[in-house]
Amino acid sequence: MSTRIRSRPTSSQFTSSQGGGVDSSGEPEVWNKICVELRKLPELSALNENAKIAISKLEGDTRRGLDNDGEDQDNDGGDEGEGIGIKFEDHEDPRVLLTKLDQLKELSQKQLDYAQTEKKILDQASEDVTILTALRQATEMSVADSKRKKRKADETPTMESPKNFKKARSGSAAPVDVPSVGAQVAFRLKKQKGADVEWIQCEITKVMGEGSKIRFEVQDPEPDENNNPGQSYKAGPKDIIVISDSSTDLPVYPIGTRVLARYPETTTFYKAEVMGTKRDGTCRLKFEGEEEVGKETEVERRLVLEMPK
Repeated sequence: MSTRIRSRPTSSQFTSSQGGGVDSSGEPEVWNKICVELRKLPELSALNENAKIAISKLEGDTRRGLDNDGEDQDNDGGDEGEGIGIKFEDHEDPRVLLTKLDQLKELSQKQLDYAQTEKKILDQASEDVTILTALRQATEMSVADSKRKKRKADETPTMESPKNFKKARSGSAAPVDVPSVGAQVAFRLKKQKGADVEWIQCEITKVMGEGSKIRFEVQDPEPDENNNPGQSYKAGPKDIIVISDSSTDLPVYPIGTRVLARYPETTTFYKAEVMGTKRDGTCRLKFEGEEEVGKETEVERRLVLEMPK
């Protein structure tokens, strides 16, 4: 595992690209983006067709000019105006033909550019539709889960919860049981005066107590400068966020969601904003205070956690 040390960015360098509020589901924003892009296709198609027509006309003119030039050479010495040749004065000026060839080249390049732009729009729309589908599924699952919980609460008799059972926060939207020894977690270090709260990846080495008195012992997996085992810390439930073992089946974060994510090649978590989600679930993030303005960073979904309250 890589070291946590990296140049700490300043929050003043981070500027949100969202501008305003985003719907909690993110679906309207993605749908509007798809519609805006697809509306460009008819105009591009018309431009492509116009270029095609112009190319066809120029090709015909140029071919006739070249054919006439060849016919005149074969007809050299014949009577003017007789036979299949044309009059000498009707010859196409070679410079005019070259100009037409240049125009053909320019129109062909434009037609290629139009086609490539259309393909780019369609490819992006396809990716956005995939994201939209994932958002819709996540919303439907959330609604269904809410209904199941309500029915269960209505049907189940009231009873005391076991003292040794408690829920812990997780990078997944669904609650999980109390983490056991060996689980990976994000641990909140004690805030230093004048510094931001820092979260680091740790491993649970001991679970103590139960119920409201449950406590954990977590250890930094990184050895110290002398290659001794990493430092151990005592933690309460509010000091840790469980890291899922896999990114599979984790819900998609809506665009604009504020999260806590592990910066690549480090074991430190920083605040970030979700800019999009790839088909494999990987999140595209803009880290708060990133040194390179406008930089987006891809992070594995399981290492992107809900922002602690």
